[in-house]
Amino acid sequence: MTSTTIEQFSMLNVQKKFKILSLDGGGVRGYLSAKILANIEKYLNKQDEKNLPIGNRFDLIAGTSTGGIIALGLAIGKTAKEIERLYVKDIPEIFGNTQLRKRWLHVTYPKFKSDILEKKLSGYFGEYTLKDVKVDVLIPSVSLDNAKPRIHKSDYFQRNTGRLDEKLRNIAVATSSAPTYFSAKEKLVYSHNLIDGGLCANNPSMLALTDALLFERDSKIGTPAPQNQLTNIVMLSIGTGERGQMPYNSNKLKNGGLFNWAKPIIEILMESQSQIAHFQALSLLKEQYLRINPKLNFKMELDDASQLDRLKNLADVDLNTENFLTKFFLGDNTNV
Repeated sequence: MTSTTIEQFSMLNVQKKFKILSLDGGGVRGYLSAKILANIEKYLNKQDEKNLPIGNRFDLIAGTSTGGIIALGLAIGKTAKEIERLYVKDIPEIFGNTQLRKRWLHVTYPKFKSDILEKKLSGYFGEYTLKDVKVDVLIPSVSLDNAKPRIHKSDYFQRNTGRLDEKLRNIAVATSSAPTYFSAKEKLVYSHNLIDGGLCANNPSMLALTDALLFERDSKIGTPAPQNQLTNIVMLSIGTGERGQMPYNSNKLKNGGLFNWAKPIIEILMESQSQIAHFQALSLLKEQYLRINPKLNFKMELDDASQLDRLKNLADVDLNTENFLTKFFLGDNTNV
């Protein structure tokens, strides 16, 4: 066998990169994630002329809260451009129809009507279930009954095969039912009383990385399981904007009581967890990891739908992103 033939044979037998997309929670700021994905989708399709929905380029998509909605949309073949348009159309209605006409009622009831959120997500996902996803998914939520994570997954583990009839619309509502904003998702097929997954994994990158290492089969798009090897994994992690300013007064909050902390604590939990997961994933994957999380130079709360236009200019594909995409998405996708 010649050296050229040996080299070709070796390349054919090298483990293909297993690609993970991780999507943070962040309420209406999920529009920024969708816009970033739409721009990446456009860039990749222009470069390789494949015209693929961006979700089809990944082996595992993990998303929490608003990121979970995007992840499920991508997993059933929606383009990022379609999802971006849905955000523009429906976010103002979901977060603009408060049921609390008297401000003091927010102390006792959720701020927004869950039935509007459920109606919109039913329109997105219809009767689709986990059995219908074209790309493997992981979507966190939290059980209100025992405070344990409740993570919805496709059948990449054998133990998950019995729960594939869970409807995507119900999973989407569960993962995005943030306390004080929406009521808990009361009834699913295999769960009840679920709330926002951002309380345990607002950045689900480490959940996704752990599961990827343990995959029991090839991915749905045909990439071999990583076989517990970090070198076989690439991750693109997308946030909903790094806070330059938190939407509260820390000087007032530092000596605050229960009433003062009720709303800020959710944002603090989500932001701090996202940062920890980012540094953990970066430490493990190094150059095979890219985090896109543009810095916000303005205050923006989880439900502030009035500032969507300010996010648009933060979603451009920069040179660093282009280099990462060229190396891992436009090349031969092998460890050579």
